[in-house]
Amino acid sequence: MTAPELVYGDDLPLGEVLDLGTHTVQDGEIVDFASRWDPLAIHTDAEIAAGGPFGGLIASGIHTAAILQRLAVSSHYSRWAIVAGREIRSMRMLRPVRTGDTLAGSLIPVSRTAAARGRVDVLFEARLTNQDGKDVLALEIEIVMLARPAQDQL
Repeated sequence: MTAPELVYGDDLPLGEVLDLGTHTVQDGEIVDFASRWDPLAIHTDAEIAAGGPFGGLIASGIHTAAILQRLAVSSHYSRWAIVAGREIRSMRMLRPVRTGDTLAGSLIPVSRTAAARGRVDVLFEARLTNQDGKDVLALEIEIVMLARPAQDQL
């Protein structure tokens, strides 16, 4: 079996919606993540969270962004010629995420700019939606990728 061809920054079709797959938030996942990385009571203490503004435990926004990242790596990034993330231009947490929610991710490459040293800066719109089709997270992210080498552009 041969390895899939590497996807370079200039290979990405602008405007095309790239499916990232789904992730269902498992029981205990919200508390486990938040206990380590964002230990606010709305993420870690069901009793306190029940009396709070969301009426129960919700995932940290950072946890939700981490889910998006994991979906992107599993579905696309692992096959792309990524150098590094450059910038998160915006990150909007639009709705709470709860245990049992199934989140679907998507990426849209919206622009690319040639950069130095054979690189391409690619701007993406990224989204996670819940099982009801409602956006829970929206990001604009810029990723530095390698440009397709000249000998490959025949």
